[in-house]
Amino acid sequence: MPTFTRDVLVCQKTYSVRGDNTAERLREMTLESSRMLGGIGACLIATSAVTSFLSLAQFFFPNLAFGVLGAPFGFLSLAGLVLFMIAMHGFAAECKDPGIFNDALYWIITSIIAVVVAVVLSLAVLFSVLSSIIRAMEPFTMFNPPTLNAVLDALRPYLGYFVPVGIVVFAVMVLAAVFMMRAFNRLANASGVRLFRTVGLLFLVGIALTGALGLLAVLLVFSGSIATSAVLPLTIVGGLVSLVTWILAAIGFFRIRAPMPLAQQAPQAAVVAAAQVKYCPYCGTPNGLGAEFCVHCGKKL
Repeated sequence: MPTFTRDVLVCQKTYSVRGDNTAERLREMTLESSRMLGGIGACLIATSAVTSFLSLAQFFFPNLAFGVLGAPFGFLSLAGLVLFMIAMHGFAAECKDPGIFNDALYWIITSIIAVVVAVVLSLAVLFSVLSSIIRAMEPFTMFNPPTLNAVLDALRPYLGYFVPVGIVVFAVMVLAAVFMMRAFNRLANASGVRLFRTVGLLFLVGIALTGALGLLAVLLVFSGSIATSAVLPLTIVGGLVSLVTWILAAIGFFRIRAPMPLAQQAPQAAVVAAAQVKYCPYCGTPNGLGAEFCVHCGKKL
C-alpha cells in the first residue's frame, strides 16, 4: 500500500510535467504561426505603396493607363490584411490582451467609414455642381477627346467645393491611425519589441503628412500656382511612408521571440519541492525532511 501510493504520486508528477511541456510546445507553435503570418501579411500590405509609384508614372506618361496595373497589388494588399488580422488575433489571445486585436479591428472599421464618408460627400458635392461641370466639358467631343491634364484643368474651379469633404475624411483617418497606433503600442508592451512603437507613430505621421500635403496641393491648384496634374507626384510621399511603415512592421513581427514560459518553471519548482520531502513508508504521506514522525499516521519515519 505505501509503495502503491508513492508510485501514484510519482506518476501524477510525471504526467503533469509532460502535460505542461505539451502545452508549452503548442504555445510556441501558436506564437510562431502568428509571428510568421504577421510578417508575411505586413510585407503583402507594403505592396499597396506601388500604386503611389504608378501615380507618379501616370504624371510623366499621361497617355498610358497605369491605373490598371494597380489591381493585382490591391488584391495582394487585401490578402496581407487578412493575414495581419489573423496574427493580431493570435497575439491578443496569447498575451491575454484583447485590445491588440480590437484596436486593429477598429482601425479597419474606421478606415471603411472614412471611405464611405468620402464617397457620399463627394457625390453630394458633385451633383450640386454637375451642371457647371457638364458645361466645362462641352468643348471635348469624340473627335477632340480630352487628356487627363485637360480634364483636371477643366475641373480646377470646382476643387474648392471638395475642401470640406477632405477635412472631414482627414479627421476620420486620423482617428483610424490612433487606433492602429494603440494596437501596435499594446503589441510592443506584450512582445518586448519596441520597434512596434515606431510603427504606430509612423501611422499617425503618415496620415498627418498626407493630409497636410493634400491641403497644400489643393490651395496651390486653386490659386493657379501649379497645374492640377502636378498633384499626382505628391501621392508618392504617402506611399513611401506607408512602405516604410509596413516594412518596419514586418521586421518587428520577425523579431518576436517566445519569452521564458512560466509553464516550464512550474515543473522545476515541483521537482525541487518533491526533493525536499520524504514519504512515510507506512501510509505514503509526504513529510518534511526534518520530520521524525509521520504527520498522518504518527509512526516513526
